[in-house]
Amino acid sequence: MRITDFIEQSDSADSVEPLIALMRQAAGDLGFDRFAYCLLTHRDPDDVERHPAIAHNFPDEWKDYYVEKNYQTKDPVVLLAPEIEGPFLWKGLSDSYNLDSSQVKLMNQAAECGLRDGVGVPLHGPRGKVCLVTFAAGDGHPEPARGLATLDVIAAQFHSAYSKLRRPANEEEVAVALSARERECLQWIASGKSSWDIGVILNISENTVNFHIKNALHKLDANTRTLAVVKALRYGLLRL
Repeated sequence: MRITDFIEQSDSADSVEPLIALMRQAAGDLGFDRFAYCLLTHRDPDDVERHPAIAHNFPDEWKDYYVEKNYQTKDPVVLLAPEIEGPFLWKGLSDSYNLDSSQVKLMNQAAECGLRDGVGVPLHGPRGKVCLVTFAAGDGHPEPARGLATLDVIAAQFHSAYSKLRRPANEEEVAVALSARERECLQWIASGKSSWDIGVILNISENTVNFHIKNALHKLDANTRTLAVVKALRYGLLRL
């Protein structure tokens, strides 16, 4: 599935079920047959189940075991995601952080249950809100790091589309107006260019590029460049 098709179809989803089906298809096309969308902060304090996933297709036996063992308090993917900017490999956590024996055991058990070669995509929102989209492959993935940029985009788009479906019916979406230069900068970001690259292309300083990008992120209520591009695409302000 092309990213543009995923964005268009997920924006048109009228309920959570078809949105989840689209996510399964998009992730599956990248070699990941399992995904979970998790709310890591601002959760309902009365949530007695204590499982972070609010939409997922993880194995039911793993979810039940996870809750039974209270693994939310140990899971390194869940605990460390708020500290991480950008997509990360599950197996890379042990290289960057000092995981204890119970956390290593948890990750090994997840693999035994068909959650292998996982990728996490943290989504940092306003007022400290953090969500996480995480992907895994039941039979393993030969190159899980290869699709990180694409997983970053579809995770941000899923989060945006899911949030829109959960928005109260009487809450209107605010129209966004970007300047021509802000749109230009986002357009080049969507093409994979850095601030330095964009400055060279547009013949402006890197600081000026960052100024326009910062303004665009503020207008789009986005904490990352990826989410800003996704929202701009959804509003018809950009094209891929």
